[in-house]
Amino acid sequence: MKLTASEIKNDFDFDEYLKIVNSFDFVNPFYRIWAGNIDDVIDERLFYFTLKDEHNKTLMVMPFLFIKIPSVVDGVTYYDVKSPYGYSGPIFNDDVTDDVFISFWTLVDAWYKEHHVVSEFLRFSLNGNYKCYSGHLIPTLTNVKGEIVSEDLQWNNFKSKVRNNYRKGVSENLNIVFVQDASDQESIAVFHNIYIRTMQRINASIEYHYALSYFQNIIELSKNDFLLAIVYKDDVAISAELILISGDTLFSYLGGTLSEYFNLRPNDFLKIAVIQWARAHEYKYYILGGGRKDGDDLYHYKKTFFPKDPDEMYFTGRKITNHQIYQKLNVLLGTADSGENYFPSYRHGMK
Repeated sequence: MKLTASEIKNDFDFDEYLKIVNSFDFVNPFYRIWAGNIDDVIDERLFYFTLKDEHNKTLMVMPFLFIKIPSVVDGVTYYDVKSPYGYSGPIFNDDVTDDVFISFWTLVDAWYKEHHVVSEFLRFSLNGNYKCYSGHLIPTLTNVKGEIVSEDLQWNNFKSKVRNNYRKGVSENLNIVFVQDASDQESIAVFHNIYIRTMQRINASIEYHYALSYFQNIIELSKNDFLLAIVYKDDVAISAELILISGDTLFSYLGGTLSEYFNLRPNDFLKIAVIQWARAHEYKYYILGGGRKDGDDLYHYKKTFFPKDPDEMYFTGRKITNHQIYQKLNVLLGTADSGENYFPSYRHGMK
């Protein structure tokens, strides 16, 4: 087997990456949409590993950011690796064996050693692509995952307040519109307006105040594996959600609700309408994600829609590939005794 690392420096390089990604049977759209702000990602040096067998067949692909550590140690410049934001880790087809995973991680670690990589932080997908991982696997966040079942059973499974909130939305004559046309710029702008107003209301970090062009780009990159759900009260759009689709599964990505319409319960109305849409289109699962931390109010709200379904754990991977330099960086940057669960710890002061 042979591992190669290719850098994405421009749109042509990204198109070559997409050709490889799209050759797999099922690809989570997160592997495409992190390029919504492609220039920002390229600035951090974006690469992807490709693993091929002796017949030149591509077995795995994994994007990663190759980031320079600003402090030089003993005259040597070092780097660390992290995955792009969102679900990531290696892409593979179902016929890939454990031996291939072991070979992949072994070759990746050898590449790290050769290229002065000190540490690695990976965000894995929910499909078990952390298999045979050579670092420390950390259960990071509980995700609410619901199975789409028969209408009667689904309705009975909802918590009673969800059913009541949906009835409230119906009584207020709420209406929902579904969009799967990437050229529908008006609907994308409507979604963006609700999203930005929500980010402002909750005082979200500026990094989450995405420009309209970001959503236009990721919807285009998703190759129609997306669904925009927009709830209206009369002619006013009051709640919206961007959903990404992978195989038989819907992923709730980003959304928002106008606070002046909270009393109409539009988000509950939206979630149940999406479930109805998913059932009609023969999808099997709807993943709502988790809270900001495990067990918080946001998690418990999402859980009311699927209280009887098992959750899905989101894992991150942490790996120190050069322990000696890792410790030297901690001392050099004054983070050796920070006492906080931040990885890599030497970047704690660079946040």
